[in-house]
Amino acid sequence: MADNEQKRAPQGVDTASPSVSRVYDFMLGGKDNYESDREMARLALEVAPDAPEAARAAREFLRRVVRHLTAEAGIRQFLDIGSGLPTQGNVHEIAQASAPGTRVAYVDNDPIVLVHGRALLAVDDTTTVVEADLRQPDKILDDPEVARLIDFTEPVGLLLLGILHHLPDEDDPAGLTARLVSRLPPGSHLAVSHFCNPG
Repeated sequence: MADNEQKRAPQGVDTASPSVSRVYDFMLGGKDNYESDREMARLALEVAPDAPEAARAAREFLRRVVRHLTAEAGIRQFLDIGSGLPTQGNVHEIAQASAPGTRVAYVDNDPIVLVHGRALLAVDDTTTVVEADLRQPDKILDDPEVARLIDFTEPVGLLLLGILHHLPDEDDPAGLTARLVSRLPPGSHLAVSHFCNPG
């Protein structure tokens, strides 16, 4: 099974190692995942049997945040770091329903996210997908493709949804977030969602 999956996978995608984005896709009932992702999801479900409900709640939170920022706060450009696999109700779809022409730069470091995102957005000049890692905030902010769409003299909606909890303390998630926020102009907004372990 694994050999067949690797043969069918997009070039550069390692199906033998689980991916955070693909495990999340599985939890949402998606189809863009492989046996290694499903096995990781099964292990996660032993510890957190409500993970699929949490995944759906996270998507609903994203929808509420983006609708609020476009309709109420007037944000017309979003930087979505750790965007994950495209699914129903992507940031650009939600934002553009309220404010046509809203620009979105998606950032992820998972090869399959990039393949799917670029295929989805191939005909949309108000969105882009950039390969980068949250641990390199300046690389993200200085990326030419991000700069093509995101005007850092105007308010930005920075989305760090379901990403910070994947960084260990030694990566200094708070410091990385502060670095990103320090480059945003006045009127910008930061949205964060974060898993917690209540013990």
